[in-house]
Order: sequence, then C-alpha cells, then structure tokens
Amino acid sequence: MKVQLLGPVIAFNAEARVPVQGQRQLKFMASLALGAGQMVTKESIVEDSWDTDPPKTVSGQLQNSAWMIRTAFEGVGVGREILASHALGYQLHVPASRVDVCVFRDMVRESKEQDQAGRYREASDRLDEALALWKGQALANITSARLRARADGLDRERLAALEQRARLDVKLGRNEEAIARLNGLIAGDPLREDLYVALMHAYYGADRQADALNVFHQAKRTLMDEIGIMPGRRLRETMQSILAQQLQIAA
Repeated sequence: MKVQLLGPVIAFNAEARVPVQGQRQLKFMASLALGAGQMVTKESIVEDSWDTDPPKTVSGQLQNSAWMIRTAFEGVGVGREILASHALGYQLHVPASRVDVCVFRDMVRESKEQDQAGRYREASDRLDEALALWKGQALANITSARLRARADGLDRERLAALEQRARLDVKLGRNEEAIARLNGLIAGDPLREDLYVALMHAYYGADRQADALNVFHQAKRTLMDEIGIMPGRRLRETMQSILAQQLQIAA
C-alpha cells in the first residue's frame, strides 16, 4: 500500500489504483493520510471536509464515506481493516514510509544533513529523489478550503527544496543549472532578496560578472517599484564583492 498526496490524492495497492471517487471520500482519505497512520478525530475530518458549514447529517455521512473507502480498498485486494474506526475518529493503517509526504520530508532532512557535512553531491542526489515524488500541486484534486491551505504549506516545502537544490548546484560548480532554477524561482517570488543573492553567486561562478551585477539592478528596481525599499545589506555586500572580484562562494 502507498498513498500519494504530492499531486492528486491517490492510493495504490502495488500497481492497482484504489478506486476512491467523489470529493467527500477523497477529502476523508486525504485527512487520514496527512495524519500518517495516526488516529484523526472526527472533528478534524469534518473541518477538512466541510470547512465551517457541516450538514446536520454529518455523522451518517462520515460513516458512509468510511464504508465506501473500505469497499474501494477491498476491490483491489486490501482488507477492510485498513480503515479502522475509533470512538473519537478514524485511522488509516498505512505506515508513514508509504505516504509520499513523509518520505519527501525524510529525504529533505537527510539532504540537509549531507549538505552540512559537506557531501554536496549526495545531498543533491537525495533532493532529486525527493523532488521526483511530486506529481503536481499537493492535493491537486481536493477542493476543501482547509485542505487547500495545508496543500499550500506543502507546496512551500517543495519550493524550499528547489531553492536548496539550486544552492547545491552553486556549491558543486553547476552554475548554469543553478541560474536556470533560480530565475524560475524569482519569477514566482520576485521580492525574495536571498534568491537574488544566490543568483548573483551563480552568475559569478559561471564567469558572468556583468550578468551578476545586472541581477542587483533588477532586484533594486523590483524592490523599489513593488514595496518602496532599497536592497538590503546582503545584496549590497554581494554587489561590492563582485565589483572587487572577491566574492566567496559559500560552502
């Protein structure tokens, strides 16, 4: 068994897709899978499924959703005990190691440890494995406002991993790859000064000093136009180091 949350919410038994259908059942399963094998209270499932406006028949609808999910699992050869009922809630008996969100977070943590130990190639390879788990936006087929907010948090974790991947490219001397990644990240978040600093490092490492300086001026224009502030200390110091040809690529 495995559950995919980094993309459309889907459960698999081996290669067989569990035929969970309908928003109510998908929200129910997503709420349980995000709990990574723990008991999730009925109140939490209700909030995930109906936000602030649950129906009067909510208790019966929860029971019906649980029955339909068990039936779907049974259809691909999984016992109905995969979804356990408790007095206060429900539990999906799938270990954290079979839920892609948990695997992704473990891989990112391992990559950070390898980075801190100076094993940049291993850290980069581990991040590539982690990012390959993503099949689209998190919880892509879920409409609940509360679950969408949780999905936004997961999407931010992916962006953080992409940023770290770009910084590892710089440390490994893969500057052109870093430049492409960082330009994409800046296009999505043009007010992040640390991304401009990283991009300046990448251009400098690629012997493209003029492009590195242009990044500073691009950042200055954007910050002034959008929020009316001048570049911060790190951006200014990075520019001065480039002008003096003394920029040190952070290890």
